[in-house]
Amino acid sequence: MILVGVDGSPASRKALKWALEHAKRSGETVEATMAYAAQEGLVPANTMGLNPYGETPHRRHPARDLHSIVEDVRATVPDAPSVAEVTVTGDAGTALSEASRQADLLVVGTRGHGRLAEVFLGSVAADCLRHTACPVVVVPPDA
Repeated sequence: MILVGVDGSPASRKALKWALEHAKRSGETVEATMAYAAQEGLVPANTMGLNPYGETPHRRHPARDLHSIVEDVRATVPDAPSVAEVTVTGDAGTALSEASRQADLLVVGTRGHGRLAEVFLGSVAADCLRHTACPVVVVPPDA
């Protein structure tokens, strides 16, 4: 199985496209994983967790976001294989490293900031290179 880290960025879309093209040739399955921070909010007890006014527009919907991204990218790859979609709460590097235990290959994108940005900003790709249980492909921004 090819595991792909997806966060909605152009870099992660390129990684997903690369994985789809590779899977077409290899016959492997593809799983797109999106990690996100849980949004905390107070819900009045009388609504029992339901918003009587409909959906709150500012709330993120990671599963819906991931599905939209996957469908957009699949549309650019002729005869693209199907993609399993997984959303998890937590840090992307940790989530991908844990999921990589079940994968044959992990594919991630990089924004191409270089070493200095990694020191100050952190890097999911660099974290995955250090901690995954399978080979990692880092798709460069100009791929």
